[in-house]
Amino acid sequence: SYFSRVNYALDSKYLLEANIRYDGSSRFSKEKRWGFFPSFSAGWRLSEESFLKDTNIFDNLKLRASHGTLGNNSIGNYDYQSTYASKKYTFGQALASGLAASAFANNALMWESTTITNLGIDMATLANKLTAEIDFYQKRTEGILYRPSVYMTAGTQTAPLQNIAEVTNKGVEFTIGWRGQINDFQYSVSSNIAYNHNEVSKYKGALKEGWVTDDSGNKVYQSNLGDVSTGGTNRVLEDHKINEYYMLKPYSGSGTYFNGDNTVNINGGPKDGMIRTEKDMEWLQAMVAAGHSFYPKQAIGKASLWYGDYIYADLNGDGVYGNTYDNHFTGKSSTPKYTFGIQGNASWKDFDFSMNWAGAAGFDLYWKSVGLNSTGTRIGYNMLASLANDHYFYNPDDPSDKRTNLTSKNARLTANENNNQQGATSTLWLYKGDYLKLKNLTFGYTLPAKWSNKILTENIRLFFSAENLFTITKYPGQDPEMGAGMGYVTMRQCVLGANISF
Repeated sequence: SYFSRVNYALDSKYLLEANIRYDGSSRFSKEKRWGFFPSFSAGWRLSEESFLKDTNIFDNLKLRASHGTLGNNSIGNYDYQSTYASKKYTFGQALASGLAASAFANNALMWESTTITNLGIDMATLANKLTAEIDFYQKRTEGILYRPSVYMTAGTQTAPLQNIAEVTNKGVEFTIGWRGQINDFQYSVSSNIAYNHNEVSKYKGALKEGWVTDDSGNKVYQSNLGDVSTGGTNRVLEDHKINEYYMLKPYSGSGTYFNGDNTVNINGGPKDGMIRTEKDMEWLQAMVAAGHSFYPKQAIGKASLWYGDYIYADLNGDGVYGNTYDNHFTGKSSTPKYTFGIQGNASWKDFDFSMNWAGAAGFDLYWKSVGLNSTGTRIGYNMLASLANDHYFYNPDDPSDKRTNLTSKNARLTANENNNQQGATSTLWLYKGDYLKLKNLTFGYTLPAKWSNKILTENIRLFFSAENLFTITKYPGQDPEMGAGMGYVTMRQCVLGANISF
């Protein structure tokens, strides 16, 4: 690597800095081994200008701007080369060992580059008691490495990594703080909030799907999703959020069932998509009789589609409800739009206190365990208490059964894993993950010097500290900070201790 830096300051008012990096990595071919990454920044301290300095309004007021590029070579040592692996093949009447290509080469593989542009203002006033910072930024990462899918005609070799993606993040960050003192009481408080918009600005092309007329004059539905997007429940697609949720949507009917001529109303049925009442079931049976299908389970019956099951919307209009073509990009992801925090410190004589809050908002989590457990419940298996205590139940052979519950959002429970009607990936189990968490709370007391000196110490501070005390959220899962998975939650810790200086 080669590195150069130049700094320039004039009268402590005009500040310039320029950096140049020229980095090489053996992880790329000789033709693409080197990357050039420049950056520069500039600052103007307006508070040092005569037209502001004499007003005594600002203790500090600085405008700043920066623009720079960084490189990333976090790939394997041989990803640009074709690799070979031991394989078995038939030779005569027996299996023999040999070598076969296991991965395609890509000599065009090059550095990822991240270009960041930032405009900011720093401000301090009222004898530095009030401070604030605001930053506007754009972060564009180009040449992101992805391993695209390859067609089966290419054989079993692994697709080569390629610099085919670009992700753009735009946002603003704001921090404000105040510190003061009232006699022996000193305190400070600060708060920060950030907004970020994330988008895949370049990948494998735009999504094209819709009805077309084939050579035989028939209307067919076509989609190039598999060619331009990768992923499953979370997918990568150009002009969409990175890892945006892609799933079915629950059916939403009008709440009516039949037209005036007694034909089935194709826009009718349950408003929330669950077959709850006998009228809902009559409508469902009439829809099937009229030629419509309801996936994943298509037949009507206790072991298939029944009371307490959800049905899904037919978004492409082919008369098949809840099939592959009815998945859609929801505009939601697990990446927060907003992050924020509050920090506070205080002291009075020998006592001290501090706290730290952190949170995030504007993101969604797919709590799959709800949908999965509601269809995979079996004798001897655990289940969520919320499902055990509140789930749909209706027995058409005994409508007066005391267990009847027609209003629960949770679907019926089944005695086996074969009914996957609720297990289909859908927005039913997509929940807002917004939260605010008390990350740290600390109380301390420093013993007077005359006490600590008696036991041959310079200073003794006793303290109580707690981590992750509680979280304010409406998310029904375990901990929105750790995502939608089921596992060990963030540990709550309480500590009593002493800091002793000799």
